[in-house]
Amino acid sequence: MHLLIYLGCTLLFVIVVAILIFIYCKRQKESRERLLDEDRAYWWQREEQSILLDEEKRIRKEQERKNQLEEEEEQKKKIKQQEEEQRKKIEQQEEEQKKIKQQEEDSKKKMKQQETIIKQHFQPICQQTSQQEEIRKKPIQQQIQILNQEISKLDNNYNLTNNQKQYYKIKQGKVKSIPHVKQNIETSNPELALFVLKEQLLRDQNRELLTTSQEYSFGFGSIIGALGSDQACFKVRNTNLDYDKIVNDNQLLQQHLLEFKQKLSSSLNIPIDQVEILGVSKGSFEISFNITGNDPDSIQQQIKNNPNAKKFLNEYCNGKVEYLKYFDQASKSAKGVTLSFDDFNPSHNMSWEGFKEKEQRGPAQHRYDYYFPRGCYGFGLNVKKYGNDDWLKMDGNQGEWRILYHGTKQDAVNSITKTGLRAGYGQKHEDDQCKDENGKDVMVGEGIYFSDKYTVCIEDNYQLKYAQYTQVCNKQFAVIFMSRVDPKKVRQSSSMKKDNYFVVNESKYVRPYRILLHEKQ
Repeated sequence: MHLLIYLGCTLLFVIVVAILIFIYCKRQKESRERLLDEDRAYWWQREEQSILLDEEKRIRKEQERKNQLEEEEEQKKKIKQQEEEQRKKIEQQEEEQKKIKQQEEDSKKKMKQQETIIKQHFQPICQQTSQQEEIRKKPIQQQIQILNQEISKLDNNYNLTNNQKQYYKIKQGKVKSIPHVKQNIETSNPELALFVLKEQLLRDQNRELLTTSQEYSFGFGSIIGALGSDQACFKVRNTNLDYDKIVNDNQLLQQHLLEFKQKLSSSLNIPIDQVEILGVSKGSFEISFNITGNDPDSIQQQIKNNPNAKKFLNEYCNGKVEYLKYFDQASKSAKGVTLSFDDFNPSHNMSWEGFKEKEQRGPAQHRYDYYFPRGCYGFGLNVKKYGNDDWLKMDGNQGEWRILYHGTKQDAVNSITKTGLRAGYGQKHEDDQCKDENGKDVMVGEGIYFSDKYTVCIEDNYQLKYAQYTQVCNKQFAVIFMSRVDPKKVRQSSSMKKDNYFVVNESKYVRPYRILLHEKQ
């Protein structure tokens, strides 16, 4: 029994031990399997990581290779683009060089053509200058005869511009005495009036007077400037040049004028053909010129604002550029201011010796003191063109116009033209206040200056000195226009009254009807 128990216990122990061993072995196996699994997992993970690393390396290498290829491709493109740009640049430079070369060739051709044209242009100037020098050597009477012939020839000289023709007419009209003209002032001597007009009126107003037939006459209305148009020029004087030496050598004269044109046009940055040489004159050495396409104010402003032009002119003439009015075109179809004896009306010639100083004239609403031009001789003008003569009568009718005197040296005469040209120094009262025909306050404005006394026009202390005396052989004469003006259009400020000044704003309200000659005693 005890043996059975012992055997039973032993068997149980063996079974328990066996179970324990089995459990232990199983656990050991499981542990080993787990360790193996972990080891396998570890190595698998390592392998995966290695694979991933390899893949990343491969991808990175591929990316690097790709980037490298792209960079190489980009570099190739850049190089190709640079080469293309360089090629285009070279082509452009070659094209520009061709253009520059072509421009230089064109410029040389143009310069050569211009020089040829300019030389042709200067040739008549040289001829005119030489002729003037030769004419001055002749006796006075012969000078006048030659000058009249030369003035007639100018209009048929197609080598001269219109400006040059008028300029030379002025230059040729400066003879100051004519022995063949009867000098005594008589109401039957219009030849003297015509000559004094030529020597003074049209000199002072910068015009040329040609006596002609009635067919080509533009009458005295043209002198007042109702159809006029100012022409002007600039003049520079070089005191370092010998006038006689230059004008006696045509080649030297052409060379000097060409150089002047080139330097002036270059300094003003304008085409050389815009500089028009009108002529040369003595006074050291003077050049008269114009710049076409520009008005005088813009030219002067351009010179003032251009350092190169100022430098050139400072070197050439100490910067002194004179502005001269030298001609007034009487009509678009006129060659000059032309008059004939038919422009006079001898029936209205008279003198006023023995007359009283003044008398009342005019219609009732426009009464005024008329001061007789005592000491003057009057030459009546032809006024048929005005038609109705109520304006000229002295009976006090409603249409009678007032008598006023206008001295010949008056830039304001030339300003009231259809071209609206502004007058010069004669406009000192334009901003004064006065009354118009309706009693309203207005400014005097620009216009033609008059006086009710002819003596105002010739006084030595008269600041504007409209009518200056002209020498005719051994006598001196002044010219004054005796005009009728519309009384409703007369302007006079309070400051003008003390000087006996009057202004009419528009020339259509002015009708010259008599020329007065006053001999200086």
